[in-house]
Amino acid sequence: MKNNFNDIVNNFFKNYQDRGMKKWQGFMLSDHIATLNRDKEEKTRVYSEKDAMSETEISQALLQAFANNKVVSVQLKEKTLDKKIQPDIVGLVKGYDEDKIIIGDTEVELSNINNIQIN
Repeated sequence: MKNNFNDIVNNFFKNYQDRGMKKWQGFMLSDHIATLNRDKEEKTRVYSEKDAMSETEISQALLQAFANNKVVSVQLKEKTLDKKIQPDIVGLVKGYDEDKIIIGDTEVELSNINNIQIN
């Protein structure tokens, strides 16, 4: 009986062809398309330039946000390679390092800030 079972199992695996990734393709494809659509939407989004603020106004807003533990949205002066406005950097003001402000996990040069809004 045991020998017969081993023969059946061995025979099964000799003729068995695993579909491999084919069985997962439908799942992966839908996630991949959703990610590509999100990326495409993000790349085609156009951000408008906000009014420029003075360095004093920016410093006061940063100090107020830091003191009150508020989230800020920071628009940079620096544009992308194709001359578009970058998306705002959003986060808590965590501190500073020389002339750089730490917002969330991003270091931003004070001179590169165009506009700041306290959320």
